[in-house]
Amino acid sequence: MYEVLGLQKGASDDEIKKAYRKLAMKHHPDKGGDPEEFKKIQGAYDVLSDPQKRENFDRFGTTEGPPQGGGFPADIFAQMFGGGFGNQNRGPVKRSNFHHEIRISFEESYRGAVRNLRVTLDKTCFGCRQKCQQCQGAGTMRMQMGPMVMSQPCGRCQGQGGSSSGCSSCTSGRKQEPLNLELRIPPGIQNDEIIVKPGLGEQPKNPDEDAGDLMLHIKVAEHPELFRQGLDLIYQTKISFEDSVNGKLLKIPHFDGPIEMNTSEWGVLDPREDYVIPQRGFKRDDKVGKLRVSFNVIYPHKNVKYSLEKK
Repeated sequence: MYEVLGLQKGASDDEIKKAYRKLAMKHHPDKGGDPEEFKKIQGAYDVLSDPQKRENFDRFGTTEGPPQGGGFPADIFAQMFGGGFGNQNRGPVKRSNFHHEIRISFEESYRGAVRNLRVTLDKTCFGCRQKCQQCQGAGTMRMQMGPMVMSQPCGRCQGQGGSSSGCSSCTSGRKQEPLNLELRIPPGIQNDEIIVKPGLGEQPKNPDEDAGDLMLHIKVAEHPELFRQGLDLIYQTKISFEDSVNGKLLKIPHFDGPIEMNTSEWGVLDPREDYVIPQRGFKRDDKVGKLRVSFNVIYPHKNVKYSLEKK
C-alpha cells in the first residue's frame, strides 16, 4: 500500500494526503492517465486514510484484521512488555468520512455547475469536557495477562477518554454548527467522480483526533442524443444510403448552439468511421475534446432503386 503512494510505513496523515493528491492528478483517466494505475492509487489511499484499515494492514498485512484460527500478531513482543493494543505511536485518529450523492444533468457536466448545500457539523464540546477518572483520558485500560500487558477500551467512558456534561455554549456536551457550502462542480466532470471536502465528515470526539471528510459523489444523467467517451462528445444519427453518398444538410445538437453542416464535405460516408469536428468536446483544465459524429446508414431494399447522382 505504502509503495503505491511512494511512502514509507509510518507516514503521517498529511504525507498520505499530499502523495495521493499528487498521484491522483497525474494518473486520473480524465488527464490521460492509466485507469488501472488510478484504481491502485485510490485503493491504497482508501486503506491508509482509514485508521482501522491502516492499523489492520500494518499489523496483519490485511485490512480484515487478524487471521481466523488464532495466532500471534507481529508486535506480540511489544505487547508482552507493555506495548498493548492501543493507538500508541499511530498519530491522530481520523474519524469516519460522510458520503453524499450530487445529481447533475449531462449539460451541467459539460458547462460546470454550482450547488448550494447546507451542512451541519455535530461537534463535541471540549470546553466542558471532563477527563475520565478511570482511564485518565487514555480511553483504554491495561490488563496484565501473565507475561503480557493487553489494552482494551475503558468501560466507563466507552473508549472516549472523557465526556462533556454541558455548558453555556453547548447542549448536553454537543454543539451544532450549520454551514452554507457553495459547491463548484468543474466543467468536464465525469459520472462517479468524487469531490472531497476535507474536515466536513464525522467530527472529533477527542481533542487529538482529526475530522473525517465529506465525499460528494457526482452522478451525471444521460442525454437523449449525446453521450461521452473521455473528453469526446459523441453524436450518432441515421442517414439514408442516398444521402450518405450525395450529402445532406445536417443540424447537430450542441450545448454551445446547434452545428449546421453538409455531410458532402466529408465525401461518401462510411458507417465504420467517426467524423470529427475539433474543439467541440468537453473541456477539462487545459484540454479540449472533439465532437465525433457517426452515421447509421440505412440501405435500400433490393426492389428500391436510388439515383446516386449529385443534385
